[in-house]
Amino acid sequence: MASYKNYDLFVTHAWRFHEDWTRLTELMDQVPGLLWRNFSLPWHDPAISPNTEAGGRFIRGSLESQIIPAHVVVLLAGVYEIRSARQWVDMEIEIAKKRNKPIIALPPINKDSIPDELVALCDTSSTWDGVRLIASIDEVRSLPKYAARPAER
Repeated sequence: MASYKNYDLFVTHAWRFHEDWTRLTELMDQVPGLLWRNFSLPWHDPAISPNTEAGGRFIRGSLESQIIPAHVVVLLAGVYEIRSARQWVDMEIEIAKKRNKPIIALPPINKDSIPDELVALCDTSSTWDGVRLIASIDEVRSLPKYAARPAER
């Protein structure tokens, strides 16, 4: 019987399904033999205003509950480039760092580079190649500051 690793990911989003987010989920689904879970949920009740104190706490709590169980945060540079998305992605990065989650950047679709300001926020970067992304996840998860206790693997 084959042995598989599980990959629990949080993919940055801004409360809607962006093309980069959708493409990443499709890419991960196409990696042969990969067991993965997507903990990011790019939806919230529009009746909850993030501009109020209570709404802001609710949104932050929702993001935190999506990031906590993830092994890795995948930072989509294409989503970060959207001006209206920046505040959410900044919050997701802040929570990931607070929760000691590794961050891997992916360039925008059809681009090869990641802006320097994002590279500085991440542990590593990867490409839009599923096998390479998995290798990057394995590499960053093995770093001493992220090494999981045996029960968490």
